[in-house]
Amino acid sequence: MDKRVGCAGLGKRRTNRGGIGKTRGASRSSVGLFCAGLFLAFAVTAGLGAQTRAGEEAGVSAGAGSSARSDFSARGATRSHLAVELGHPVYAVIEAAELRGAVNRLSSVKPYTRAQVSELLATIQGQLGLFSQMEREEIARLAAEFSAGSKGDIGQALWRAPNDRAALGAHIEAAGRLDVAGLADLVAGGISGAGSGGYGSWTGDPADLWHLNSLFQAYIKAYPESWLSLWGTIGVTYDKVNRDLFLPYSFTKQWDAHHNKVSTSPYSDGEEPYPTWSFDLRSDIAGATDSGAFSLRLSRFRRDWGVGSGSLALSGTARPFMGLEAQFRPSELFAVSHMVGSLGNWEKGSADRSTDLSGGVYTAVTEQKMLAIQRLELFPFDWLSIGASGSMIGAKRFELGYLSPMMFAVEYQVTQSDVDNMALHGDIQVFLKRFGKLYVAGYIDEMELSGFDEWFSKARNMFAYQGGLKLDLPWLPFGVFTAQYTKIEPFVYTHPPTWNSDTRLRVNTNYTNDGENLGYHLKPNSDELLFRLDARLGSGWRGSIEYSFIRHGDDPRAYVTTNHYIYGDVEEYLDYGGGVADYAKNFLHDGVYDYNHLLTLRADWRPVKAPKLFGAAVPLELGLGYGLSYTWYEDGIGSGTPLKSPEWKNLLELKAKFFL
Repeated sequence: MDKRVGCAGLGKRRTNRGGIGKTRGASRSSVGLFCAGLFLAFAVTAGLGAQTRAGEEAGVSAGAGSSARSDFSARGATRSHLAVELGHPVYAVIEAAELRGAVNRLSSVKPYTRAQVSELLATIQGQLGLFSQMEREEIARLAAEFSAGSKGDIGQALWRAPNDRAALGAHIEAAGRLDVAGLADLVAGGISGAGSGGYGSWTGDPADLWHLNSLFQAYIKAYPESWLSLWGTIGVTYDKVNRDLFLPYSFTKQWDAHHNKVSTSPYSDGEEPYPTWSFDLRSDIAGATDSGAFSLRLSRFRRDWGVGSGSLALSGTARPFMGLEAQFRPSELFAVSHMVGSLGNWEKGSADRSTDLSGGVYTAVTEQKMLAIQRLELFPFDWLSIGASGSMIGAKRFELGYLSPMMFAVEYQVTQSDVDNMALHGDIQVFLKRFGKLYVAGYIDEMELSGFDEWFSKARNMFAYQGGLKLDLPWLPFGVFTAQYTKIEPFVYTHPPTWNSDTRLRVNTNYTNDGENLGYHLKPNSDELLFRLDARLGSGWRGSIEYSFIRHGDDPRAYVTTNHYIYGDVEEYLDYGGGVADYAKNFLHDGVYDYNHLLTLRADWRPVKAPKLFGAAVPLELGLGYGLSYTWYEDGIGSGTPLKSPEWKNLLELKAKFFL
């Protein structure tokens, strides 16, 4: 009996990836009819749920956790089921309240909906003895905003319907980054200087000293029924991209297509000496039964499914994607979440049009793939939660088994030729009331179930793990201290390209979207020690300080001549035909490593009372950040090859958001 648990399933990982058949995909019209049918069935369910609300189980909230229900009908408001973006300050309040024991049994699947947040805040208001006066004022302000339902969601929209069931508005934001050391060099040496004499990245061109990302996003919101909410946008970004003005391993794209410029070659990656424009695509169609025990959404935004500061399975740093998501919370004891998402990488779109052949076979590799992920959460006690999930990355197709929330995809894919990229994840949280929580999480990409002594030496053992604690700091307003360690073993999130009967090209089935990890943001063969402090600094003010130490094994091909390498990039998969047994991993001694100290300081201000412009209130948020990093390199394989010089980064960030 084969004892290996593979990324391609529970059985042996296949080395022959070509020409393996799969279930034929349906047409786009079939997919559309299927989704329409789901929403039609959901509408009937919602109607029935409204008639039977009297039989609702006590203590079950709208899916986030056990809480008291806020009375929307008493306020004459329509419930909003739209998502609350991950960066909203209300999440810090909820986290601090959970650590103090004011709320419990919370789902780790985020973002929450506005209805869920309203109910959580209602529960927190029943435990105000756990909070200081400043904290109580913040809780009261947020509760008033979220309990207002659609009225609170619309806020100060440019146009709103008289019944608060529809609105038109705009969201404007801009974030700029400056090379502090480079600016100092510029001031000291003048624009005509020969280059940076300090630690900055300035090379003599002032355009290298700044980065800009800005967004104008027009939107429409509608709440046609109490169970249904809609949000659609048209967004345009105006950016001057400089990836060097980010601390190591912190860059993520904030746009959704190639940049455009006035030129005979209009497409660009945005790294020009002047700003160019691109697109931003976000939307949300969401509904829930009146009890909140079942919800369904079709949306595109960032998500976070995990218990730590950054999930191994689906992290808030992952690029947005279109996903059809269902959540079941019929009891306070368990929750089931499931999502099917459409992935790709517009930066490599030319591969989809390629007709290059070699030996009668198309050579290009497409990024047109899909994600299926499901998560079961158990809450046997107020102080314990257990999460188990599985994920699949494969070629886009209409596969019914992956659409079913109740079908375990990791086992199901074995019946479908065993070619997809499968992974298992799990986590445990233990809460110590008024103290904090301890948590551990694991991600298994592929394992060869041999002796424990080979887990950290055989390259085919691809896994990641994370452990940490979050402490409640009651002497600081909503103060939370985080200490966390994360390790990403070599080849985690990677996978060889696969064939499918419906695809002309091989499909890149690594665990990425838009070229960035769906899971934790580090590259394979990395680890990180993280410390973070979050707190309120005053009315409307919040701040954070974070230190992390990251080690990453780089690709040593430029330094050694052996045929077997421990790669450090998600695009470099394990070569199963090259003698898997010869790949030996030895952290810090199997490649050229970069060592990174990173320090980040942030302060954000969202005024309690929105300032007025020409007599109209303009809600806004302003932010200031500072980042400092030092990177050096070590030759862990003893090749004697000259290494890169140490690097400093000294960065300032300014941010502004306007909610119209």
